[in-house]
Amino acid sequence: MDTLLFVKGIIGVVVFVAAIIALLTQLQMRKRISPIIKASPKVLRSWHLWMGRIALAAFVLNSVICLLIGMYPAFRSDPRHLVHGLVASLCLVVFLGKTWITRRKIKWGMKRVVVLGIVLFSLQLAVFMSATVFAIGERIAGLA
Repeated sequence: MDTLLFVKGIIGVVVFVAAIIALLTQLQMRKRISPIIKASPKVLRSWHLWMGRIALAAFVLNSVICLLIGMYPAFRSDPRHLVHGLVASLCLVVFLGKTWITRRKIKWGMKRVVVLGIVLFSLQLAVFMSATVFAIGERIAGLA
């Protein structure tokens, strides 16, 4: 069980790092921050899309691991796990919604898509903080 939580934590770090890179490339493309990567908007867009795909794939994998852990009979249930599960579910809905909107080329307006991206990043941060840090900390401290 503790190894599964550790793997879940590592995958969570991958999701979080990919989300940070996606956020920074989007901010750089929109000229909200000074250039971090000297690249054309086309290259930055490509990085943004690939980091989003990596984050989504890893997030879905982590969701499957969460379901497996939840079916484990000795799984300890506390409010942190409940909040984590609820925020992760909301995050997955927003993630899939943003992907659907951008893939379908829905004319939703860039301002709304950017707001949706900010909400998505905030939810990913909440999911990361509510579980991944604790899972890695418990593994390192030997408490799991």
